[in-house]
Amino acid sequence: MPVITLTTDLGLNDYYLALVKAKILSQLPDAQIIDISHSINPFDIAEAAYVLKTILKEFPKDTIHIVAVGTQAVDDIRHLGIRYKESYILTADSGLFSLIADQHPDLVVELQMKVDSDVLMFPARDLYAPASVFLANGGTLEVIGRRVENLVERLSVKPTVGLDYIKGAVIYVDSYGNAITNIEANLIKSIGKGREFHIGFVLKGYEMTDIKKRYSDVTEGDRLALINSAGHLEIAINQGHAANLLGLHKGAVVIMTF
Repeated sequence: MPVITLTTDLGLNDYYLALVKAKILSQLPDAQIIDISHSINPFDIAEAAYVLKTILKEFPKDTIHIVAVGTQAVDDIRHLGIRYKESYILTADSGLFSLIADQHPDLVVELQMKVDSDVLMFPARDLYAPASVFLANGGTLEVIGRRVENLVERLSVKPTVGLDYIKGAVIYVDSYGNAITNIEANLIKSIGKGREFHIGFVLKGYEMTDIKKRYSDVTEGDRLALINSAGHLEIAINQGHAANLLGLHKGAVVIMTF
């Protein structure tokens, strides 16, 4: 049976997440539900996109990814079922897909499933949950949706580059305080061409001149740069909180100079 994943901004302190899971399990008691994250910053589509893009390739064929970020607060937005890279994504037409896609989807439909109320107050429970059950049971998107071609697009924040520099920004801070940037390993390779470099930020005196392979390559409390499992440049402190101690909160500038 296909896996169903959940990525939301619902948090863990309220009962909203339980309602979504209850809806799925009441219709599919044997459902395999995997929690990706429920701590996405409220309404932060870009953060949700980074998380989804990072985990998407790790799941087996036909996994169904529910991404519900800010959907309960938006009126008159379309809700989509997307077939992409042998997986399904159920989410709002908020531009999220344009932030993760590196190729065209196989199929996109606007979900047309009948819901209990004329007002769609809680799409994650009332629409995405039953749609995920239908797909997990072998159903197809064409049955529960109307094909659409044009989706809302968002422009992702890309690093600016020159012959001797890459200027990027922190796009995600995890619960350990590791600051993940939009500077990717292949960009470092193409601009740097193997040259020496230093990595600097707003706080002076904390520049770094190499990229480590693991956190334990520095002593406890020391800062380091590494390429994380998603292929992004990450700034961390071994057993410390880099975002707080180095001023690397979301949006903070990180510059590599070669």
